[in-house]
Amino acid sequence: MKTALLLVLATALMSAQNVENFLWWNRPIRDQIGLTSEQNDRIRQIVRKHRNHLLDARNDVLKAEGDLGDVMNGARVDASQAKAVIDRLAHARAISTRAFLEMSVELRSVLTLDQWRQLVKSWDEQQRKRPKDTQIPP
Repeated sequence: MKTALLLVLATALMSAQNVENFLWWNRPIRDQIGLTSEQNDRIRQIVRKHRNHLLDARNDVLKAEGDLGDVMNGARVDASQAKAVIDRLAHARAISTRAFLEMSVELRSVLTLDQWRQLVKSWDEQQRKRPKDTQIPP
């Protein structure tokens, strides 16, 4: 169950790349889950520590997705060229997922189990409110 909760939050974090969603500890959820000032400070430190790696990983995914789009939308598809781009995209996604999961584990260590569950529930509710075309598939 803990693994499932971690994966749900990690998925939500990956979908929340804009600043508004990424800074969740500054939003009303902070009060809803009862973050202490010490927890808030620790969360800021953790995110600051991981931020550049997360952004670099996400940019690598976006670049590889763009390159794959170029390959797939060309007049002819070169299988060897496509394979190289697919390999790069899979690798970039793996690195991105690992970066988010590593940060998520650190964040979880700051939160109580009840806070963690409330946070996951809040992210899940936000995901359901998003338009269908922007949701992350299960």
